[in-house]
Amino acid sequence: MIMRPRRAMLIGFVFAGLGVAYGLLSHDWIGVTLLLALGVATGLMAYVLMAASPRGDETE
Repeated sequence: MIMRPRRAMLIGFVFAGLGVAYGLLSHDWIGVTLLLALGVATGLMAYVLMAASPRGDETE
């Protein structure tokens, strides 16, 4: 399955959303920070990998 880079950023937004929800429910700031960092890191990684892929613009 070939995805566009902007759709790959959705992975990061999911973890960032989980971090915000976790923070509102538990008030554990270490967990919130780690989930937000995980969201930023996975979103950036997915974006870079999909943008650099030579097959990134093809459709199935």
